[in-house]
Amino acid sequence: MAAYRETSRSTQRARALDVVFEADERNLLHPQDLLDLLENRRSVSTSQVPIGDFGSSLVRAFADEFYNVDTLIEAASEDWSLDRMNVVDRTILRLGTTELLVLDTPRPTVVAEWAHQARKLSTERSVGFVMGILNKVADIRARETGANVPEPESSDSGAAEADTEE
Repeated sequence: MAAYRETSRSTQRARALDVVFEADERNLLHPQDLLDLLENRRSVSTSQVPIGDFGSSLVRAFADEFYNVDTLIEAASEDWSLDRMNVVDRTILRLGTTELLVLDTPRPTVVAEWAHQARKLSTERSVGFVMGILNKVADIRARETGANVPEPESSDSGAAEADTEE
């Protein structure tokens, strides 16, 4: 099994997660509030690595597609409403779904990257939950667009290699 390799995009995914997590906790998920927080975090960050272009584009895409992203997650997580999910898992799913829906990042990369974030920031059970929901989101999206539905990603090993450096 290949080891996970963190890229500069991995770091920017973590910065995007920080911004959306903070917005959720502070009840600032209205698109304009989220974009205002993002602009603030581009210059003032609690992290040593501020949010850059890729992280910002991910937050902006989520702000633009907030309703569609949440609707898709709700459809993929039949027995779990967003309100029942812990905020870390919910934020990971929102950003992973945004990558699949808006940024067209390949499924294996999205699943591996966000499973890695879940492994770092949430519980071990959350890793499987996140992977399952993101794979279902990708399946739903593929059916909606008429694309072939590839086999679900079962492991997060090596998939990050498809991620390009910035």
